[in-house]
Amino acid sequence: MKIFLKSLKNFVSSYFSSLVSRAKFLREPQKAKIKPPTMAQINPESILMSDVMIEGHLHCDENLMVDGHFKGSISAQNNIVEVGSNGRVYADIRAKKVIIKGVVKGDITAENSVILAATGKLTGNIQAAGVDLENGARLKGIIEMDPQQAEIIEVKAEARPAIEPVAEPI
Repeated sequence: MKIFLKSLKNFVSSYFSSLVSRAKFLREPQKAKIKPPTMAQINPESILMSDVMIEGHLHCDENLMVDGHFKGSISAQNNIVEVGSNGRVYADIRAKKVIIKGVVKGDITAENSVILAATGKLTGNIQAAGVDLENGARLKGIIEMDPQQAEIIEVKAEARPAIEPVAEPI
């Protein structure tokens, strides 16, 4: 009987200690492990490296990676534009999808989505169907999602009938 009680005590103590460790784990805030696509995942055909500085209008028919300095405007209508962590872009960007890991000053228009990574900083407005802002990302501007649906809805107020006071019983 003593052996049974001793083994029962060991079982109960180990069971409750595992429950306590699980409860501690659940109380700790969990960080999301979402990472935007990296350079290898988007397979950029055109790359502006960190030692490149360009000013002007850039029209690209392939995916574009900007890890250098660019000033002007970028148009890649059916493709992805990624601003790398070393990228400094002072331009309006129009693309199918935009990923920002560096610094952008300008308006973003994306057909699909805009991803502002934790290291990304954007000063400008976003117009896209979807926007992902990672924890730590910085944005100063306005987000407009689904601009095609923007319409004004008028609400007409109906005249209410006059309410006559009711005499109180005496």
